[in-house]
Amino acid sequence: MSSRRVDNAGVIMPPPVIYGGGIVLGTVLEWAMPMRVQFLQSPIFLGLGLSLIVGSAVVSLWALRVLSALNTSADPGQPTSALAESGPFAFSRNPLYLSLTWLQLGLGLVLEWPWLWITLIVVMGLMTHGVVDREEQYLEAKFGVQYLNYRARVRRWI
Repeated sequence: MSSRRVDNAGVIMPPPVIYGGGIVLGTVLEWAMPMRVQFLQSPIFLGLGLSLIVGSAVVSLWALRVLSALNTSADPGQPTSALAESGPFAFSRNPLYLSLTWLQLGLGLVLEWPWLWITLIVVMGLMTHGVVDREEQYLEAKFGVQYLNYRARVRRWI
């Protein structure tokens, strides 16, 4: 038996799968038990939802570009070869997860499906304990003081 240490964060599952599961579950719940909330029918909420979806795309593309320039993977199941501290990573330690959160919130507003927000609560719990906490431990072990300084400077979400 090998005692080789795996060079990745050891997350419970890929974050897009977690968010996708929350969206699928919210969709099933909406179909099974529709929830109508009167205030969501305002054009203001449609505009806000569309803004969140567009913002999600912009932030995720920006973050992926930064990671690509550093020649490191966005996949937490792969080794991290460099610590991203620029671009959206200068404002959030988790801009890709933030963008997926905005996507789910935006879809809930555009589709007028509150179930997407309710399932997002479960998603955020899974992300915090099954992904982000593990990634932070991994990055601290791998990058030491450099990561601790970054963590002290930049918020986890926004």
